[in-house]
Amino acid sequence: MQTRRSIPTLATITSLALAAAALPAAADPAGWDILTSVELSESVGEDGEWRAAKVFPEALRAAAEETFSVTGYYVPIVPEAYTTTFLIVPTPEDCPFCGGKGGFGTSLEVTTAAPIADMPEGTELTVSGTLELMDDPQTFQSMRLTGARVTGPTS
Repeated sequence: MQTRRSIPTLATITSLALAAAALPAAADPAGWDILTSVELSESVGEDGEWRAAKVFPEALRAAAEETFSVTGYYVPIVPEAYTTTFLIVPTPEDCPFCGGKGGFGTSLEVTTAAPIADMPEGTELTVSGTLELMDDPQTFQSMRLTGARVTGPTS
């Protein structure tokens, strides 16, 4: 029996290319790779208290020693005209308040040096600031960007 192969038409190829272009790409994969390199584990101590343990790789510790920049998508925490604290996520689907992937995705809390005007959720932006590593055993939050400013284009 002979198998028939279908050859994609130009219209099919164009449609696929346009559909792929419409999907938001992960912003700044290198920066997010560093941010997601923390090893997290949880345990319950003999005292019955839950704890989160974090291991920060050397590359992440080095990134915290200098100005750190990352591009992501804006997620407001509290709706207000001007804000100094918000989250950025690598893709809009990682929004922790949107109920997307069936749980929390990667996010980075950002505190700016000066208030910035609110913008639509999902706006792509680049922020630069001081990466603060957080070894608090009471939370999975492992870092935040402080003293930040918007340094890149917003879409």
